[in-house]
Amino acid sequence: MIKRSVSSIKWFSLLLAIALSAACAGKTTIVPITIQSVPLGGHVTYQLPPGADGGSTDWIYLGKTPIDLKQMVDRKQLQKAQAFRVKIFKNGYHDQVRDWSEDEIESEVKEKGHIFWSPKLVPNSN
Repeated sequence: MIKRSVSSIKWFSLLLAIALSAACAGKTTIVPITIQSVPLGGHVTYQLPPGADGGSTDWIYLGKTPIDLKQMVDRKQLQKAQAFRVKIFKNGYHDQVRDWSEDEIESEVKEKGHIFWSPKLVPNSN
């Protein structure tokens, strides 16, 4: 009896996940992100910078390195912005910025399972 209930719950969960994925298809995409830095403790933000058709100048804070998370990104905004920009900053170091196009995100996630970036932060000379 318990095995049947657990099995039913698993099937229901699977069907619910498929239904939700189908309902959300084309609206949002989940971007798995792993970001480290040398040294650790850099603040990480991301932005969908303005492209020819729009985008946003807002930076969204993700946390301090190391980061391993899944971020939901609006697919239409990503297409309009034409890039997914990540910035790492830490007191006493130069900011590091990297952009990924929608195609690069899909390719990297397909090949590696996530977006991965581990920049070496360069100390300020001041």
